[in-house]
Amino acid sequence: MPIYRDPPGETVTTVNTKFLTPTPLLDVRGVLNYSPGVSIQQGNNARDLMISIRGSGNRLGTGFPFGIRNIMLWEDGFPIMTADGNGRTDLLDPHSYAAVDVYRGPSSALFGNYAYGGAINFRTFSGAEIDGVNTGSEFGSFGYVNNYIRVGKAVKDTALGAFDLAFFASDANGSGYARNSYSGKQAKLLARWDVTPTDRVIVKYIANDLRSEFINRENLTVYYLNPFQKNYGCSIPVALNLNLCNNLNVPVNGISGATVRQSVWQLGTHSNTLRQIGGVQFEHDFDNNTTWRSQFTYDYLDNINGTWPPPILGPGGQGGPVAMRGPTVGITAQTDITSHTPLFGFPATHFLQFFYNNAKTTNPTFNQIANVWYSGAIGAQVGKMDSYTSNIGLRAREEIALAPGLTGVVGFSANWNRVWGVNTAYIYPNPQPRFPYQVAVDNDYWNTAPEASLTYRYSPEWQVRARYATGYSTPTFVFLTSTRNGVGTNPLKAQTNMGVDLGIDWTPRSNLTVSVTGFNEWHRNEILTLANSVGGVVASYQTNIPASLHRGVEVNADWRPFEGWRLITAYTFNDQFFTNYWDDLGTVGGRAVLYNRAGNRIPNVPPHTLTTRVGYDQPYGDLSGLGAYVEYVLKSSYTIDNANFTAIPSYSVFNVNAHYNHDIADFYVKNIELFFDVSNIFNRTYVAGAFVVGNTLLTGTPIQTPLVWPTGGLATAQGAGILAGQPRAFAGGIKLKF
Repeated sequence: MPIYRDPPGETVTTVNTKFLTPTPLLDVRGVLNYSPGVSIQQGNNARDLMISIRGSGNRLGTGFPFGIRNIMLWEDGFPIMTADGNGRTDLLDPHSYAAVDVYRGPSSALFGNYAYGGAINFRTFSGAEIDGVNTGSEFGSFGYVNNYIRVGKAVKDTALGAFDLAFFASDANGSGYARNSYSGKQAKLLARWDVTPTDRVIVKYIANDLRSEFINRENLTVYYLNPFQKNYGCSIPVALNLNLCNNLNVPVNGISGATVRQSVWQLGTHSNTLRQIGGVQFEHDFDNNTTWRSQFTYDYLDNINGTWPPPILGPGGQGGPVAMRGPTVGITAQTDITSHTPLFGFPATHFLQFFYNNAKTTNPTFNQIANVWYSGAIGAQVGKMDSYTSNIGLRAREEIALAPGLTGVVGFSANWNRVWGVNTAYIYPNPQPRFPYQVAVDNDYWNTAPEASLTYRYSPEWQVRARYATGYSTPTFVFLTSTRNGVGTNPLKAQTNMGVDLGIDWTPRSNLTVSVTGFNEWHRNEILTLANSVGGVVASYQTNIPASLHRGVEVNADWRPFEGWRLITAYTFNDQFFTNYWDDLGTVGGRAVLYNRAGNRIPNVPPHTLTTRVGYDQPYGDLSGLGAYVEYVLKSSYTIDNANFTAIPSYSVFNVNAHYNHDIADFYVKNIELFFDVSNIFNRTYVAGAFVVGNTLLTGTPIQTPLVWPTGGLATAQGAGILAGQPRAFAGGIKLKF
């Protein structure tokens, strides 16, 4: 088994998806909500999610327009993030996963660069687990339809060896609750061939094609008055619907100059991405105790059409957002050796790995043309980003059984990262264009991460864990060439995270498991994304926080009090605040105005998140397999600006479900499952995602205020880049096993 699958000392949650089979699953939110420490916000399309572990800086906007940063993502042990640390969730169809492993807290000693807040490994069904054909169809409100199929088998031939083949395909479509239609098509292959008793080959392939209309973000005024931007003629902006419909400004001529207010539907603003990932792994056993593994992965991500903040230069700008095109192409190569030979007479596991990855990105950006319905036509080119990112280094780990029930671990990683490239912004002032503005960077970072832990199994019922670990994450190229005024050099430092975990696992009976973990993490140079308004255009940029503290408690429990009954709970308390940060809000009278943020809460981190489910399934009799559950999701209020002036209100959502699961004997259909689900049954209106908002100064004064959001050339209420959550929705489905 690979070293990452069951590492002692790690704070890890494994979410087995078996209990989620009667749950409609548009995206992986329904799975990850059952891991404590995880918080999820909605991104810019139907399957675009912003995942955070312990508020690790992955708050919405940090990776804009990408979904995830500072968390390493894997699928069956193959990397599914590009080498610059950007991850996407649109290729994660939850129906393909048998389980998900969530590694909470800094984990760079085991996973390297970008495991600043943790890592997630998605495990697909093997051929042996499928053992035939599984197919399902889900359908529901807002045009939701998802058809998928799993095909798999494990066979053994005396001459050719053992084979395990698993194939998955899905087709998801919907009109979207916010008038954002989407279509996602996906195929996956996982194959394992035991060539000889000592040699194995594993092949992995993922193909994903997603097309989604852009979800139009809104300020607080629009959210409170018209959260889903329906009615009031939002498709055609007029003066009367300014405060009800948060539409966009684009140049009238598609090049520069005067702008006109347009809706995303008029502009045809949408995302269309193609992703292909192919990997192969070779394993060889030198003996019963020593295994050598080598892995190579190719990753191709093509933005046929996407969205990006405009490359603002000084007052004014091109409007926004703009259309983005172009590919990211990368490779990952790694080789490691794992040995289980004793050390000084103690049972031990030794691990050493060398790795290298790189990514080449070419992203030209273009203005959108006004009054072009649904086609997404482009105007003049306004920018281009050409960048390279590479990582090279090693990881080492020692796991030693020091005494019966006591395991000690020491680990270490070292990583050299290089980021270089050119960000070009084209300038079109009247009456004629000028030479483009170019910013070049060539930065390198050297980071190390030690780790040590002790795990003590006091008795079969009690286990105690103590861990010290570190994580690091280097800035991406876009961060290094974006400032509060647009394109420019931003001398960011690498983030580092030093954390201590103390945990207790209690299993008094086979029907009850409780795990409690307390954590305290000291962050240095944490990267925070802020928004700034320049001449009526909002720019996003990054800044280093010199020092901040993240601390909290994570609880998960699984209890079966009576036959057929089950209660599952995942709760997180996050207490995060600045300890050293002077926020630069501009100048007054030629002098910089700085505000001390020490003691303020870090924005966009909810202090309390809770997901719990209680359900009953009839275990026997004529009604065996008939069941129902109630699910409750809570997210507490949280601030979204550094001064803590502006907050997103708390919310709670109830979901209910009824289902029937029945095995069929002596028939070509082995099992049938039916379910019906009502989500957000009380139709609660809530915020599913928000940008971190910067603070600014009242004109001519040193008095700070929340940044206002420009709409249609007018300053309206505080801008938070808000997305409203899904209203009440119905979904049903059928699943068959052959």
